[in-house]
Formats: sequence, structure tokens, C-alpha cells
Amino acid sequence: MTQLQIIKTQRFFLLPVLLVLLISGCGFHLRGDLVLPSLYQRVYLVANGHTDISKPLKAALESVGTKMEPTAQSATSVVTLLSRGVQRRALNVAGKQIREYELQLNVAFVVQDSTGKQIGDQQTVSIIRTFRNNTSNVLGTGNEEDIIRREMNQAAVLQILRRMKAIAEK
Repeated sequence: MTQLQIIKTQRFFLLPVLLVLLISGCGFHLRGDLVLPSLYQRVYLVANGHTDISKPLKAALESVGTKMEPTAQSATSVVTLLSRGVQRRALNVAGKQIREYELQLNVAFVVQDSTGKQIGDQQTVSIIRTFRNNTSNVLGTGNEEDIIRREMNQAAVLQILRRMKAIAEK
């Protein structure tokens, strides 16, 4: 092996080590798993017909170890979804054609303890996404919008879980 090959090999291994040191030095760290306080050991979820958000929220709560209860009396807390709304507005218009849309998802909820006392204020989670409107591919644009709406629901669920944790820790 020549001296030049040895230097190239050392650089190849040195670069990842330097990147790891640089990233850890700036304070970057992964979020890690979400652990909810004991207030959310057993949750009764009042969906009020908002199944687009309640189904992924139930799944997310179960994935972090929460048991979903069939009645409010057996639960340690009650989470009520008050409203869920999606607004779609034109963002970029050229002539008579809309080139870009903005979607905004708003979900409002409250948390109550087992006695029915509201914990914290009403919370509203907002997610905003934009997407391009391809007038030559209407079917593809419709599918893209459906995917974006599902992703927005997932992002809202994660924010709801974080807010629930913050409410319990006050």
C-alpha cells in the first residue's frame, strides 16, 4: 500500500468521526421515545366524530403504553377532541389556474382528570403544509393531497401527545 493510499484510507475513516464530534458538540440529540406521565395510564378518548384524528391518536397512545378505557369512570384521564378542521386556500395563482395550495389542520382538545376537573387550558394544534397543483395530472394531485392530509394527522397526533405530557407536568 502506498503512502497516498494510506492517507486516503485514514481520511475516509476520519471524516465520520469528525462529523459525529461536530454534531455532538453543537448540542444536537435525538428526541427519543415519548413517555407519558401516570395521569395517562388509562385514558378515555371522546372523539366527537373526529375519526380522522381519533384513530391515529388511540394507536399512538397505545404504542406509548396507555390503556384505552371504554368508560370515563374507569380512566385516570379523559381526552376530549373538541374540533378538527382543515382549510384549503390558494397560495399561488397564475392567470386562471391555481398553482399551489396551502392546507391547514387545526385540532382543539382538552384534558380532564378522573374527577372531571379540566387540567390546563384548551389546546389547539395547528399543522400547515403546501403542495403544488399539477393541472396536467389531476389524479396525482388528488392522491398527493390525500397523502399530505394523512401526514398532517400524524404530525398533529405527535403534537397532541407532547402537549398532553406538558399539561401533566405543570
